[in-house]
Parts: sequence; C-alpha cells; structure tokens
Amino acid sequence: MDDAVAIVAEMNEWAWRRFKNAVHELSDDEIDWRPLPEANNINVIVRHLRIESQWHLDSLTRGDVMPSETSAALREQIDAVPFDFEQNLAKLEELFTAFLDTLRTARVHDVQHRTRTAYAAWPHVPVHFLAYHQAVHTAGHGAQIQTIRNLYRKTRGEQALFFPENPTYPDR
Repeated sequence: MDDAVAIVAEMNEWAWRRFKNAVHELSDDEIDWRPLPEANNINVIVRHLRIESQWHLDSLTRGDVMPSETSAALREQIDAVPFDFEQNLAKLEELFTAFLDTLRTARVHDVQHRTRTAYAAWPHVPVHFLAYHQAVHTAGHGAQIQTIRNLYRKTRGEQALFFPENPTYPDR
C-alpha cells in the first residue's frame, strides 16, 4: 500500500471507530428523538450515511460518478431505503468496511483517477478527495450524533454522555 493511501486509510479507520462509539448502546428513544421537530434524528442520519456510503464504495471500486442531481431514478433508489436503524447501521458497517478494504489496496494514481471520475460535476475538489471524503463525512455526522445524544440526556436532567467534564463547557 502506498504511504499516502495508508495515512488516509488510517484516517477512515479512526473516523469509523469514533462513529461506532457515537452510536454505541443507543436507546430506542434516542434513535428517533429530535431536539426540534424539524431537526434530524439519529435514525435519519444513519440512513443518510448508509445511502452515501454505497455511493462512495461504488465510486472507489467501479469508478461510478457521485450523484449531483436527484433524478427520478435516484429518488426511487433513495426512497427504497427504509428507516430501519438496525438494518441501516449493519449495512453501513458492511459498506464502510468494504470501502476500507478497497482503499487499503488502492494506489495513489487509482484514487486520483477515481476522484476525477466520481466528482466530475465538482471540478475543484482535491485530487484525492474520494479517499477521505467519507471519513470527513462520517466524522461530522458522528459529532452530530454525539451532540444529539448529549442534548437528549441534558433535557432529561442527566449528565452528558460525551465530554461531560470538559471545563470549556460551563454548567450554566
């Protein structure tokens, strides 16, 4: 494996471990709880990641183009994914693992080529974007899930689950 690809694979592994920690031991109430009626819940976020993880894998393994417009066919494909948290989390793990396995065997020029193909509609993305886009995306939504879980607990008078003793967040 190229050193550059090894570094990005490590970043993806780290993002995945952090994400798994964020969704560890969720209660049924937490999965569908929303801090506001119009806000996303954890179930919606995991479904979103599961859908886009398939796109990342297809782009890396087959050179598929990342969707940039929502066609009727794409809308049908998206709508076919149920709001089943356990099923989507299991599928997300399967897809993310396959992405990592593929990434570990990739060469830098393959990643560059697949990035140009996948993101042809976005000509200004970095040349290795496909290798780390999923890690950044997953890490961001993992942090969002941690925030939702902390808010869920705080609205019930409980201590935050993530970073409960951080002195930069005063109890006020």
